Amino acid sequence: MKDLLIVGLGGFLGSALRYGAYLLTARFYIDKPFVGTLVVNLLGCLVIGLLSGSLIRLNNQAALFLIAGVCGGFTTFSTFALDGLKMLKAGMIGQFILYASVSMVGGLILCLIGFYLANKA
Repeated sequence: MKDLLIVGLGGFLGSALRYGAYLLTARFYIDKPFVGTLVVNLLGCLVIGLLSGSLIRLNNQAALFLIAGVCGGFTTFSTFALDGLKMLKAGMIGQFILYASVSMVGGLILCLIGFYLANKA
């Protein structure tokens, strides 16, 4: 239960940071709202790489708070990138290609289905 609270608090912080980054980028790119998402995704990938790499040694609770919580709340794309990196480092090239393809294409298709279903009613 304690670990769940730690992740939840980190997730709150990450979500608030994501919204703040969106507001900041929206001031400069009013006609391109996707820029905020791009910035958040790329920044999240850098941060999760730094946290999970050799630059920072974390205990379990700090890792839960920062990686699962803050990075997870900031952007799940960072977790997607880290999982992909782990697959590539393990030589799982085929699995990575399948994982990335299904994530991107499947995600877009399911988003389209959800959008269609929501507007059908």
